[in-house]
Amino acid sequence: MKEETSFEFNMSALRVWSLISDLRGYARWHPIYRIAGDAERGAEMDVTWLLFKGDRKMTTQMIINRLTKPQLIGWQMGVKGFLTFDERYEIEPIANGVCIHHSVECRGIIGGLAGRIMRKGLRRTMRLQDAAFLALLRRQSRLPGRSMRHHRRPIKPPPPRGAAND
Repeated sequence: MKEETSFEFNMSALRVWSLISDLRGYARWHPIYRIAGDAERGAEMDVTWLLFKGDRKMTTQMIINRLTKPQLIGWQMGVKGFLTFDERYEIEPIANGVCIHHSVECRGIIGGLAGRIMRKGLRRTMRLQDAAFLALLRRQSRLPGRSMRHHRRPIKPPPPRGAAND
């Protein structure tokens, strides 16, 4: 079972990549994950899931299984062969910024069954994650010194007045 979402934002692929690949920075924006590691292909690290609005926590291993800068980052969590979640973010440049594709696939012996049971909740959770990342992108795009697009030009002083005109 696989669920996918996508959304667009007016920002460069490299800037979006720097935010989505900053795994330790997920604590600033992600509603569920707290990740203790750096984005390197094959890296194994702990990820803590905040459950029930943060009242409970569950820690598991996460393996970075996809990493192509600045286009793709993906990881796998769970018990291999039994129930795993394969999650990834793909960044696709478009005319006015990027399209961000987010997908989660449930695999394993009970992955198909669990995925069908959890489909509605997974879809809702992915929308919350996407909204949180979009809010981060909006905050980052408003930081001072990042863009010259809304920079005001200095006003030129009036020309000096000559004595003949007085």
